[in-house]
Amino acid sequence: MKSEHTQLTRALSLAIVALAAIGYAVSASAQAREEVSVHTSAFAADDVDALIAAENARMSTVRADYLRYFQAAYLRYPQIPAGVLESLAFAKTRWNHVVPEAGQLRGAETGHMAPAYGVMALFDGAIGFENQVAQAADLLGVSADSVKADPYTNILAAAALLARDIEQLAIKQPSPEQISGVLAHALGALPSKQSPQVFKHVQESFAYSVLQALDQGSDDHGVLIQARPIAFEQAFSLETLAIQKASFVRLDVTQDRVETGGYLIDPISETLISQAPVAKSTDYGPALYTQSPNERARAANPTHVTVHQMEGFYAGSISTFLIQGGVSAHYLIRNSDGQVTQMVRESRAGSHVFGNNAYTIGFEQEGFRGQSNWYSDANYREMIAITKSICARWAIPCSSVYTGAASDSENIQATSLRIKGHQHFPDQAGQRTDPGRFFSWSRYASGIGGSVVPSGTLDNFEASEGRFDSEPTASGSTVGISTSSTAQRNNVRVRAGSGSWSEQIELIDSTATSAAWDVRLLSGGGNPAQNKSLQKAGGRLGFWAYTAAPGITLQMAVDDSDGTERSIAKNLPTNAWTFFEWKLDDQAEWDAWAGASNGTITAANVTLDSIWFKRAQNANPIYIYIDDVSFRIQ
Repeated sequence: MKSEHTQLTRALSLAIVALAAIGYAVSASAQAREEVSVHTSAFAADDVDALIAAENARMSTVRADYLRYFQAAYLRYPQIPAGVLESLAFAKTRWNHVVPEAGQLRGAETGHMAPAYGVMALFDGAIGFENQVAQAADLLGVSADSVKADPYTNILAAAALLARDIEQLAIKQPSPEQISGVLAHALGALPSKQSPQVFKHVQESFAYSVLQALDQGSDDHGVLIQARPIAFEQAFSLETLAIQKASFVRLDVTQDRVETGGYLIDPISETLISQAPVAKSTDYGPALYTQSPNERARAANPTHVTVHQMEGFYAGSISTFLIQGGVSAHYLIRNSDGQVTQMVRESRAGSHVFGNNAYTIGFEQEGFRGQSNWYSDANYREMIAITKSICARWAIPCSSVYTGAASDSENIQATSLRIKGHQHFPDQAGQRTDPGRFFSWSRYASGIGGSVVPSGTLDNFEASEGRFDSEPTASGSTVGISTSSTAQRNNVRVRAGSGSWSEQIELIDSTATSAAWDVRLLSGGGNPAQNKSLQKAGGRLGFWAYTAAPGITLQMAVDDSDGTERSIAKNLPTNAWTFFEWKLDDQAEWDAWAGASNGTITAANVTLDSIWFKRAQNANPIYIYIDDVSFRIQ
């Protein structure tokens, strides 16, 4: 007989299901009307940012429904740790309801990644993947079509699959770290003909992406994930963490080198570096290397570069490219942090652009063409770096790049144009329309031309947290505060005339230490590859800040060519928005901090590492607000 508690839980779940169904019917109808009205033929390059903002605003309303569906799924499957479902959806679709393109349904050879369905991107038995749709439909007692088409049923289906696998662990209330293997299985990939080590890497890469999303949290564009610090070293081996460049080390690493067995800790990015050999690319140094079987010899050197969108997520695309007889591209980029995997040598031809493979090098950006929240700074920065590297190696002029309108349709360009999208090449049978209307060709072209960021706002928190999407305790250099401390967008305390949002930093004391507070709020995870290049000469870096608490000092840190330099501290007045700024070319304003830094910015360009907050220990929570992080040249 069921307990009274179980009966109550089921009753609540059924009630929420009913409300969710009603809400979905209404929102789905509204969404359909919205989608009909969206003009998708072509957009001027200057309109891309506005288009992304409009789409993000529209999707924020849709995602409010998804949040209710997640909550109902937890009621039905309480063994799933809080936040895991939201993070799983984030890793796969960024909370977008996926409907496969027609080309994907005709077979793996015509699409980028095997077709997946819904907010949770569930596979239906395509070559190389499990039939997650059928399995979940059987568990729920519903039709496969409803799992594919209905967002609520789709989310519930993914929860049912997770709960089934968690129960096999025989852990009553597992932590996210304890179910890393379950998350790896949630990828849905079947073992390929490649080595077990390669398949293990693909699965772990996916599980890491899920836990990384939970560790960082999100409150952008309707995607709400409550950050929960993850002990990555409990979920993965040190070797895996080194390969994934996991920023998991929560300790003071301001020394030049910190030894951890056979690993070093990078004092700037706070990631493990393996001292053992790792399979790396011989073409592009930062990339990992996993060979696809879908490649062949070229008759001549490559002369063109093709920009793709995966129509899928990073680990799933790697798995797809390992399937014999399928597709492949030379490079794949992970959106969250810019990790790159090379799968075809540049001297060999891949299988990514139909009849144009013999003379092209192709790279795939993570995400789906019709979705607006996949275009991170890390994505653009790595894509630009790869392109410049290719241009230098094969004498391809970086100036010969498409700079016209973004679009969602085939738009064939002249053969003389060397760097362009999949949609711009001939002989695609009208099937390839990526990278789509949300890709900024002007930003990409400017980047491969070697320009740095112009004067202006770096992050204003109006649409998202931008690069400041880490919690205050994400850095191992932060001391004195509890992991309950948060950084999130706030629309209550804003500066007059600056918009409707700011970033609220809530600092909560750690009872485990009596140390003073020393907080490093990371920009782009503290990784230079995830931040914009800023010119030293005449460069001025600053931000606005507000607090009601006395005794707080502020600093900024930048990554130089020889380490991380930290600015001199400035006092934050109370109860007034105050602007702070430091001169990059003034030696008196900078001190050495980490790596081989020397207290002087020596490089021509730097990247923003972090904003620092310092204060004596305080028993009560303190709130600090920042806004309009900016850079200018004077």
